[in-house]
Amino acid sequence: MGALAMLSFTACTGDQALPPINKPEALGDGNLGNGDWNTPMAAYQAALGTVPHDDYGYDKTEAWVTGYIVGWVNVDISNSNLALAADFTVPAQVNTNIMIASDPDEKDPANIATVQLPSGDVRKALNLQDHPENLGELVTVYGTVGIKYCGQYGVRSVSDYVWGDEGKEPDPNMVLPAGAREFYSVDLTKGMEGFTFDQGSPSQNGFETWKYSSQYGLVATGGKTPAVVTDAMAISPVIDLTDYTQIRMMVHQAGNYFNNAENFQQMTSTLIREAGSTEWEQLEVPYPPAGNSWTFSNSGYIILDDYAGKKVEIGFRYTSTSSLSGTWEIDKVTVAGVYSR
Repeated sequence: MGALAMLSFTACTGDQALPPINKPEALGDGNLGNGDWNTPMAAYQAALGTVPHDDYGYDKTEAWVTGYIVGWVNVDISNSNLALAADFTVPAQVNTNIMIASDPDEKDPANIATVQLPSGDVRKALNLQDHPENLGELVTVYGTVGIKYCGQYGVRSVSDYVWGDEGKEPDPNMVLPAGAREFYSVDLTKGMEGFTFDQGSPSQNGFETWKYSSQYGLVATGGKTPAVVTDAMAISPVIDLTDYTQIRMMVHQAGNYFNNAENFQQMTSTLIREAGSTEWEQLEVPYPPAGNSWTFSNSGYIILDDYAGKKVEIGFRYTSTSSLSGTWEIDKVTVAGVYSR
């Protein structure tokens, strides 16, 4: 113990998980969850290293977990032995972690899940150094399960929380259908990835509306003072949807100098066509960029169900006028679906 006390730790080590532990029958069926927002895992499930599965048998390594805040891990004593480092008093000496359990009076480290609090809003709200009043409160956290933290299975990389016994109902525009998995993904900062440009007929001869940037991906602009009047496209390679249903596409993008979201939506469009066709169809984008910021954001899942079983191309159409020329940047495109064979 004396030798351990001489060591100083600022955070817990990234212990790797052993194969997931099946929940013992002795725990019964009561108060067990599958990690969904409305049926979160119990803290003792997370403490066992349990990894829940979806209806298709895939691991859900990110899950909601509910429990009472019972203490914190004193990493100045040990960052790998919870039996030594578990502390049930407040205020805590660190703000980087808490411990949760299914019983608010739990003191047995074997039944306690450690919870990593990354810097940001979650840490500010939950830590027991700044908020000793949180001790004993019921909280549901969202993070990675099945990996050890501070020598004990728990919840790492917590990104969200809700006070009480349920998580947050997900935005349907940001959730894939059950069983859907990503099968096409391009990082456009690493290359064109088969995309091509149709520069159209700009009002200035030789003007290139679409350009490639290793920092921002595909970039479209009509220039400035005065702006070039242009109507141009960035076109994807053929994407094979033959073996998939319930298909969703996500675009990571930014738009600035359009002044507002309304102008962005009027002057840009995300299109799709069957390979070999010349007719484009406009797609509905749940969350277009604000139009006045360089901040990249996700589009929300764009529904491609009408093209299941086909091969398609995606087009990004940009227009500008002599009085308004925004800049559109696209750095990532992903497509997911349910494998149908």
